[in-house]
Amino acid sequence: MNYRIILMLMVICLFAVGFGAMNFISAKGLTLEEAYNAGNVVITQQTPAGTIPHEINIQNKGKNPVNVQKGTILSSKDSQDLVIARDEVVSPNTKITVPAYCIEPDQKAIENKKLTVSGLAPQVITEIASSSNPENPSDALNAQLKIWTIVGGPDFNIYTGEVAAVSQKQDISFYDIKGNLSNAKIEVMTKFNLTADQMNNVNINSSILNQSQSFTEQVTNWFSGLGLNL
Repeated sequence: MNYRIILMLMVICLFAVGFGAMNFISAKGLTLEEAYNAGNVVITQQTPAGTIPHEINIQNKGKNPVNVQKGTILSSKDSQDLVIARDEVVSPNTKITVPAYCIEPDQKAIENKKLTVSGLAPQVITEIASSSNPENPSDALNAQLKIWTIVGGPDFNIYTGEVAAVSQKQDISFYDIKGNLSNAKIEVMTKFNLTADQMNNVNINSSILNQSQSFTEQVTNWFSGLGLNL
């Protein structure tokens, strides 16, 4: 057995794997936050207050693909903060529209306002947003209400901000919104095993919203982050 040949073959294989991995990473592109910090993307609030879900325009002015990750928080000093509902890839020199849900119910959305990238939402909020059907008005409304039960806090005022805009634009009475919020709260408590006391004290920064995932969920999310859907 010629050990030099075996060693050479091993080196070639390692080089091929490493080269392939580098090419894959290069092709994978930048995260939305990386692209934003580099000045390569413009993110714009596209829809007016009261829309569910909102539509966000992401323009990629750079030379690399931009990976938009579900759960990414978009913020503005003047308009409301939002959470992106699904993964997307923006090719170089193109723009796309992604659905996003309001996570700041006391602040109305302002059309055409520019948004910034502000990290990732907690796992529970990300799961609610990403598991919804943005094309189904009823399902999208339910997802939005679930998120509001989490971020609204104990002094949640449904008569102002984006909630009031939804009432007007969607022609939903405050009575119905209040009842639907109560139902949405129960659904969140049941699905994520939260107590009434926890729900009454929860906010977007609560550690309990980052629940541990099963091994299968972690593997699935890892592949999803690579742009591979299982």
